[in-house]
Amino acid sequence: MWGLAFYAHGKLPKEIPGHFGFNGEPTRYDSKTTFFILPAAFSIAPIILLVLARFRFTLFNKYPYLLNLPAFYVNISKIPKERQTFWINRYFEVIIFLGAVLTLSFLILEYGIYHGSLAGKLPTWFLFFSLSMPVWLIVLLLLYFRKMSNDMKKDMMS
Repeated sequence: MWGLAFYAHGKLPKEIPGHFGFNGEPTRYDSKTTFFILPAAFSIAPIILLVLARFRFTLFNKYPYLLNLPAFYVNISKIPKERQTFWINRYFEVIIFLGAVLTLSFLILEYGIYHGSLAGKLPTWFLFFSLSMPVWLIVLLLLYFRKMSNDMKKDMMS
């Protein structure tokens, strides 16, 4: 994201669209340095997810209620101690994957805005992608957590 921002800063004119309407047309213009707001804002969520993943065992041991998945929280205590680490890691693999998907999605959005700044209009795919991204991301997460919950129940039975 930051690489694209520095690249774009060198290629963009001094004044770029600072806001686009739903039709993709610019509604306000700003200095090209405002393009650096995108990677700064887009970096926050992935960084938080990476920090959570890095300190997962500390978080789980000190603050187990922070793992706010009812099926996970209820079932983890029923699993033998030697298998709990496996399930905590599996849970946080999803968090790391979410961080990677968010980073890629934000990079695509940033590229669309860069392209729109050069062309004077956002690409046709931009509105659909930006509005549908949260939906497909949530659906994918729910499906994976459901599968993980079923796998955890099978592990408890064995």
